[in-house]
Amino acid sequence: MGIIACLFSLCLIITACGSGAGTTTSTDPAKTGSSETSPSPDVLALFSAEVQDCSSPPSNSVYLCKNNGMSTEDIIAVDVHIKSDTPVFGAAFDLLLDKSNVEVARKTIDQSVDFSPPDSPQADSPIWKYLFVALKEDQEGNLIVGASRGKGLAPLKGDIPVVTLKFKIPTGESPLSFSNNSILDETGRPLEIPEDRWYGGYFNPKP
Repeated sequence: MGIIACLFSLCLIITACGSGAGTTTSTDPAKTGSSETSPSPDVLALFSAEVQDCSSPPSNSVYLCKNNGMSTEDIIAVDVHIKSDTPVFGAAFDLLLDKSNVEVARKTIDQSVDFSPPDSPQADSPIWKYLFVALKEDQEGNLIVGASRGKGLAPLKGDIPVVTLKFKIPTGESPLSFSNNSILDETGRPLEIPEDRWYGGYFNPKP
């Protein structure tokens, strides 16, 4: 429990400092994932998720899916979802990749990690009050992700979008897998999600 508390304290510290992180208290319509120009089939084929049917994921799991609307000729967008029968208050985990074969996309202005919060059904009620994504300074193949409903927002259950991550077109093969996993319920206790229900994915280079 102490480790989990430290993880979420780190979330709030990084969020407050704004270093390689971001918060959201509302949804920006520009980040909805809609695109007038659809990405080419080649781009969409460069990432394969372990969950074959994202419309029907396994219960009590965390999984990845391609975001076709936010993918472009240069960027592969990947959504992270939680499917939980128990109300969820927050999440913290790492995503591991082979940095020699695939790079995390960065924002042009400050070079921080480029990611998008999930769309909220209600404009004045974000899915996550606190949300951040950062690269570990000593090992850029590790993406740290943290999300919390925050005070005043009720926990969520069902199929819960966490974040959309963006990657450059891979130059080689690279798995995208979870590590240091923690999903918290409304009491702040970790939910029991088996290790084999954290479904990652796989980047493939252009043929």
